[in-house]
Amino acid sequence: MPYTVEITTPPMQIDGEEQAARMYQLPAPFGTPAEAKDAAVAHIAELGLDPASVLYTVFDREGAPVASNVALPAEAG
Repeated sequence: MPYTVEITTPPMQIDGEEQAARMYQLPAPFGTPAEAKDAAVAHIAELGLDPASVLYTVFDREGAPVASNVALPAEAG
């Protein structure tokens, strides 16, 4: 099953102007949640930002979140 990674960077100041948060997906799908998580962590490390300020979420092919560096809400049910 393919897994995708969504990255969200924090808002920041560039040349005195507030820049909005950025949200994007890593281009390649991953075979397992662990591979996707490892790719997210490696990508975040390369950004040059405080890693604690960058969010990632791993999604399965149906778009359900399966891993994140923030607490995921419990499913209602």
